[in-house]
Amino acid sequence: MVKLVLVFLAVIYSIVSQNHLHVYLIINASLLLIILMNRDNINVVHLCGALLVVYMVEMIIFHNFIVTESDTLSRMAVNTIIFSFHFVVDLVLFILVALRAPFTRGRLAAQGKPYDHVYIYNSEFGLKSLFVVFMLIDLLALVENFIRHLDEFGVSTEIAQFFSSWTIVFYSYIPVKSVLLGITFLLIWSMTTTIGKEKYQAKVKA
Repeated sequence: MVKLVLVFLAVIYSIVSQNHLHVYLIINASLLLIILMNRDNINVVHLCGALLVVYMVEMIIFHNFIVTESDTLSRMAVNTIIFSFHFVVDLVLFILVALRAPFTRGRLAAQGKPYDHVYIYNSEFGLKSLFVVFMLIDLLALVENFIRHLDEFGVSTEIAQFFSSWTIVFYSYIPVKSVLLGITFLLIWSMTTTIGKEKYQAKVKA
């Protein structure tokens, strides 16, 4: 019960605070804790380990190397760098989650160990689907960014000015990403539950 309350408080905090660094620190700490709690479960260890590495690398690169303000680059260029970086990270996360089960099976097979217990969790499928949404938001933000700055592509002033006010995704980006991170946190912790650890069964239409 206490764990459930703490998880939901963390989800609410990630949505309300919109503090990228704090949320990633909480997620990374959670991943490490879940790995320690499930050290004998290779499915959980490999999945959480992959997520932990990517999130830590993303946090280090974004806060040390990604340009968020510049006196020399245009606002379009800065936004392009930010949105492109997030898209690449989300794509890597999607690929890692999608290939986690085959990787684990291959690793165990190479060691001559049984791998019939390796499968895709419900939580894992949920994360993979969520990362598709992450990438969609990144692409929408990127496309809108280009459309909003058509003047930098040589488009006439009249047309460029008409699209310069397209900021729906731009101003929704952080709030939407914060909600998605909250859902990510919830799915990560669902791996410690019975339902989350159940094998994902794709529904077949009759």
